[in-house]
Amino acid sequence: MRASGSTSSSMVGGYDWIRETNGVLTGAERSAVRAGMRKFARETISGFLTAPLQKPRSPENLFPEYPGTEVASAAVEMARKQGTTLLFHGYRTWLLGTALAEVDQADVDAELLFVTSLLHDSGMLVSVPGEDFTRRSADAVLEVFDRAGAPRGRALEAADAVVAHATPGLVGSTDPVAYYVQSGAMADLAGLRRWHLPSGAIGEAYARYPSHDIRRTLSALARRNAEEVPGSRMSLLVPKPLSKALRWALNFSAG
Repeated sequence: MRASGSTSSSMVGGYDWIRETNGVLTGAERSAVRAGMRKFARETISGFLTAPLQKPRSPENLFPEYPGTEVASAAVEMARKQGTTLLFHGYRTWLLGTALAEVDQADVDAELLFVTSLLHDSGMLVSVPGEDFTRRSADAVLEVFDRAGAPRGRALEAADAVVAHATPGLVGSTDPVAYYVQSGAMADLAGLRRWHLPSGAIGEAYARYPSHDIRRTLSALARRNAEEVPGSRMSLLVPKPLSKALRWALNFSAG
């Protein structure tokens, strides 16, 4: 495998990897992504089949306040340029990812999770044939940290997480920020891991930040990126039909 990012331990590397490859996978990397897809499908189906019938109600303090840092403020300013649809998806990703980290009792850097959640899909808005969208998302995150005068090391941690979030099969113990961005985004888009959340959590996230047709918007953007970068993660994820069981699970959760 080619060189990985500076801090990410995901199967497909972080910012250095995306700069070197523009997201085009080697044969070994394609196999790793496919294995992650199978793991994701198994966990999703198992989660729906074993989900508890009753869950505790959401506590009043389920969702956090915004981090009160210069980096977080710069991220909000940058994220507003995406438009309401992706901006609100970013906020819901942050809220639900944070809630899942609390459920898992995971130690996740709150500032990094906030910034990467808000900007993880921002690169999809610009069409650049031959370049995976996460490179542009990572560049946006780096610009946020630079504007705030934050240490380069933290900026690269966030950039690594943004690149890694699109890789199936992440593990929370080794890639916590990327994992909870991915988990929050999938909880938002398809209700995945909703069985681990207190009752009403997803509904409250949508009450605060309404959908604005996010599923249709992101589906179109992801398909465009898949076509622009043959051999990328999106080219594997988007066109491949899911198993009947997983499609049923996704439809059930979205309804």
